[in-house]
Amino acid sequence: MHTNPDGADRMISRLSDLLRLTFDRSGAPRVSLQEELEFLQKYLEIEQTRFHDRLSVKFDIDPETLDAEVPRLILQPLVENAIKHGVSPKPGAGLVQIAARRQGENLWIEVSDNGVGLSPGARARLRSGVGLSNTRDRLECLYGAAHRIEFSDDTKGLAVRLEFPFHRAPTPPSEAAFQVA
Repeated sequence: MHTNPDGADRMISRLSDLLRLTFDRSGAPRVSLQEELEFLQKYLEIEQTRFHDRLSVKFDIDPETLDAEVPRLILQPLVENAIKHGVSPKPGAGLVQIAARRQGENLWIEVSDNGVGLSPGARARLRSGVGLSNTRDRLECLYGAAHRIEFSDDTKGLAVRLEFPFHRAPTPPSEAAFQVA
């Protein structure tokens, strides 16, 4: 705060936006992917204030998935893990990518990073981490056996892929604050 007042002001403003979005739909277990991405962008603006040029984010979202119904706050813990465990310990610039596609009757969403990947100890903790355990439990509760979570660390970094039934959100997304490039 004392060394970068403008950055601190931006971060407080983004945090305020993030909290506002959280309370706007606090009772809804599912939202449109567009709403989820708008929330995620506010979170990422805070992280980019912290990491400056060390954090790049790329979205690869099929526009036809923006009205898909997704569990509320499903992406933030995955992106937080990618930043905390992948990008942060890596020297130099890091990249987090978020992708979404419809595949038949399912929606898949993937969060990947070019970070340090999984150490043997981290691989063992994949099943017990709070964020991933909550994500797994929520998907199980909402979709039963009709969901999958896959981890891939074949290349540099880690990718987490969620897959669950595609349903359109009951209300159309609001005018987009999130734009597909």
